[in-house]
Amino acid sequence: MKSKFKDSLVGRTVNFEIYPLSFQEFLLFKGVPFAPASRFTEKKTKELQGLYTEFALYGGYPRIVLTPETDLKEKYLQQIIDTYIRKDIRALAEIRDVTKFNHLLEILASQSVNLVNVSELSNTCRIARVTIERYLFLLEQTYILRLVRPFSHNILTELFKTPKIFFFDTGLMQMLWLKSLQKELLGHVFETSIFAELVKRYGASQVHYWRTQDKKEIDFVVSLPNTNLPIEAKLNFPRAIPAVLNTFDAVYRSKGSPVPGYKLVGLNGQPAEDGMVFPWQV
Repeated sequence: MKSKFKDSLVGRTVNFEIYPLSFQEFLLFKGVPFAPASRFTEKKTKELQGLYTEFALYGGYPRIVLTPETDLKEKYLQQIIDTYIRKDIRALAEIRDVTKFNHLLEILASQSVNLVNVSELSNTCRIARVTIERYLFLLEQTYILRLVRPFSHNILTELFKTPKIFFFDTGLMQMLWLKSLQKELLGHVFETSIFAELVKRYGASQVHYWRTQDKKEIDFVVSLPNTNLPIEAKLNFPRAIPAVLNTFDAVYRSKGSPVPGYKLVGLNGQPAEDGMVFPWQV
């Protein structure tokens, strides 16, 4: 839209970022009563687990949420792909080799939550590295995906380390990658849904990941005003908090804070320790 205006419109516009629905908005669209709480009854928890599974499987586009039939969900998502991604964005980028661009989209969708290797993408898709970087930038600006930078106290170091790729909508991601919506929730689809929830709550620029040279890794680190919150996403609740969360907490916990600052977000099963939460408690 910005590219169609000759003037900058400085001082005459207010920009709003509108993402696909959050889980709480999803529940509102479904007509399901919900108020945030630290604990719920067993019956309510099971209901929310089932609803979050649906939310993560199909994504948060309003029309998709309001459509009960899976085959129609797929049809509408494919329409978004064909009209918005493969037509509007393609025209905006003046993409000539449509086949290569479509192949790149499929590979990117299959790699959500993974590190981005631009050189490997260039070789696989037979697209120049500089062109890959331009496509990634455009896909970010059009809210299809986000390149997440690693957490670091050194800004220069952070900018030059390898980013991870995350899609904003899990339904769209699966249609690009698998050509259909799945019946079972996969681990990295769940992790992608948690990323989207964090972005909607805290803002895209506040969400990072953490990885050390000896390959200790945390899925997300959210930069808050007075602290940094490490978050690990696990589809199934583990028996104990992973040691890497305690390692990060020991190094980066706010000075003087006696309370461990981390969260492990799971869906299936029940939290076994303090710090384990469901997605609707993040």
